[in-house]
Amino acid sequence: MSFPFIEHVVWLHSAGAEWAARTRWLGAPVWRAQHAGEPLEACAALLEQAPRGRVRRLDRATVLLGFPHVNYLMLAWQNGLYSAADWQGFAEATFSQQAGIDTERWQVQLADSPFGQSRLAAATPRELLQDLRGLFTLHRLRLVSCTPLLTAVAQRYWHQLPDDCVLAVPEADSLSCLYRQCGVLEQVCGIPTPRGSSLHDNLFTADLLVERHARVTRVVTNTAADNRLGPLHPWLEGSPQ
Repeated sequence: MSFPFIEHVVWLHSAGAEWAARTRWLGAPVWRAQHAGEPLEACAALLEQAPRGRVRRLDRATVLLGFPHVNYLMLAWQNGLYSAADWQGFAEATFSQQAGIDTERWQVQLADSPFGQSRLAAATPRELLQDLRGLFTLHRLRLVSCTPLLTAVAQRYWHQLPDDCVLAVPEADSLSCLYRQCGVLEQVCGIPTPRGSSLHDNLFTADLLVERHARVTRVVTNTAADNRLGPLHPWLEGSPQ
């Protein structure tokens, strides 16, 4: 790809990483590759293969963090919290109490939500984030964001969802779900799943855990599925899970 700059999308999951790269021109072909192993090792190997633009400093990358690199919680609205710092402290304390997560080692991020509504929180390993930033800096590839996969998927498809539904994102060893009622996020669930298990059975398990049942299911996956809404990312379409 002999172009001034190239966009990159990287999906980190339980088995390694999948990489897609493309110029910013509409309709340009997508380069794809995958590598098994630890996330940092997989990224390093794929960085050596990935196409780069003529002006490398203009290249940009987005990383999508899948299972097991993210933990999720839904935080109920708190009338006494007013500032971003208040909410951050509440999210960190809730992760520590409910999930046993050491917030010295995990970075907690909060998604925006309208006033009075629950907020989605995600925790990712600080060491992994730091190592990824260092690796991308070393290769002069600007890291735009490291985004939890479920958060990125919800942002992409939010306006296509029915008001009452479950948004399901299956990966090879996990299932992440967002439960929406009357157009508002109500609950989140992320569970490990046996490899080869059925999506139907895993959805039933998730429903039991969060005590929710949505009549409509929308599935976001790179492979064929009933009620499929679309791929994790358009450039990752067809990538094996």
